[in-house]
Amino acid sequence: MRVGRYEIATAVDALFSVDGGAMFGVVPRPAWEREFPPDARNRVRLAARCLVAVDRAGGHVVVVGTGLGERWEGLPAERLALDRTGGGIDPLLARMGLRREDVTDVILTHLHTDHAGGIARAGAGGLELAFPRARHHVQRRAWHLAHGPSEKDRPLFRLEDFDLLGRSNLLHLVDGDAALLPDVELVASEGHTAGLQLPRFHGEGTHLTWCGDLIPTHAHLKPGWVAAFDVLPVTTIEEKKVLLAEALEDDGVLAFEHDPSMPACRLREDEDGQPAFREAVEI
Repeated sequence: MRVGRYEIATAVDALFSVDGGAMFGVVPRPAWEREFPPDARNRVRLAARCLVAVDRAGGHVVVVGTGLGERWEGLPAERLALDRTGGGIDPLLARMGLRREDVTDVILTHLHTDHAGGIARAGAGGLELAFPRARHHVQRRAWHLAHGPSEKDRPLFRLEDFDLLGRSNLLHLVDGDAALLPDVELVASEGHTAGLQLPRFHGEGTHLTWCGDLIPTHAHLKPGWVAAFDVLPVTTIEEKKVLLAEALEDDGVLAFEHDPSMPACRLREDEDGQPAFREAVEI
């Protein structure tokens, strides 16, 4: 799809499974299993989705999220029921006439491995940046958290990747809301984790917001459906309400990073005047 100056598309880096109770928190299983049927181990199937936005006139090639990446094997891959057979981001870039070396900007919503696991990959000379010419944009608070995590967060980070990025000249630390590129802003969020940032692409009379882990799937459009992973669930609820209201007002598109069947949607106003699901959007 096109939003303003940007040609936008998404690709699934991988499919993976996590515990349904963790994904939906206090929501009872009989409610969430209608949307996401669990397997015999109570796991629900999710996508690690990446977005590519291209401004050909301006020379900007933006990747949002790097997915789980390639370096998974053994028990971790089995535990996640990891499936990377879909091809990932490279076929999408090729269809757009691009390569990883053409990417100018990588926006990381945060640094958990299901969003930033593809920062680095194995090369002929060892570990190397997967997007070697791209400036990587990360919230400063997220960067500091990754280097001083709590016991809850520690398993979710790959410090060797961050060390590689930190030694390069390609790291850009952001503080809060920011205008990043022409018609691209970063919306700061705190409910899921410290230093979450949501990229928003603006077009005439509309916008597209990459919802990250604030609204990971279409089922999480309901403000009270909050993952157990979130460090400040009440803050998540309030931030979701703002995001939904803004999308409704601007006929905006909300894009879901973890939804395996619905990349994005638009909203409508329900009988009580509240934002509600209107239609799925393919990107």
